[in-house]
This record gives sequence, C-alpha cells and structure tokens, in this order.
Amino acid sequence: MVRMLDCDSGGRGFEPRHSPFNKPRETRGFFIQMEFYVYIVQTEKDGSFYFGQTNNLENRLTRHNAGSEKYTSKKTPWKLFWHTKVSSRAEAMKLEKKLKNLKSTKRMMEFSDNYRENPLS
Repeated sequence: MVRMLDCDSGGRGFEPRHSPFNKPRETRGFFIQMEFYVYIVQTEKDGSFYFGQTNNLENRLTRHNAGSEKYTSKKTPWKLFWHTKVSSRAEAMKLEKKLKNLKSTKRMMEFSDNYRENPLS
C-alpha cells in the first residue's frame, strides 16, 4: 500500500514531514538552543594547527588525541590552542571557514587574539 500525499503538501513526496532539519526542535513550548564551538588545536609533534567546529569540545579533543579522526591521527598528541563559543552551527561553520582561509600562522594568531573584540568583521 502506498500513501498518497495531498497535492498542496509540497516536496516530492518522499521527504519526512517532520524533519529535524526543517524546524528548530521544540520541547514544551521552549526552543532548544545548542551551543557550538570553533576551535584550533595544535600538535605537540611539529607545532602545526588544525581548525574545527563541534557541539562537544571535550569529546572532540579526546577523539583527536585517541587517533579516531583520520586527518589528525598521525600527529597526536593535540592540545587546545584557542576556542570560542557561538550560538549556531551556521555561525560555527562560517567562522571555521574564515579561519581555514587564513594562510599564515601570523594571520591566524592575530585573528584569534582579536576575535572576541570584533567577531566576524
């Protein structure tokens, strides 16, 4: 048996009607606001940096140091160099991209020092 959708329901007919990606999650009338972190870790092996974003900073650092992440597994151990908290994943992704586009260590250091005063300027 195939379920027919109303003509005015929108979509192509196979998307879930209540996708967590379509609406903010709501619990008893309150919206859940998740915090995300943008971070820079530095390897003790050769001093190089890795930029990332996550909603659980402690867990993410543990995964980097356990060798669970392909890109960072060869250069363990890693230490947290810098991080900041942002209010949405979209903001975290935007800031992470900005950090990854900084081509020199000097520019990255200047950015991390000044970010709190002038976010995403």
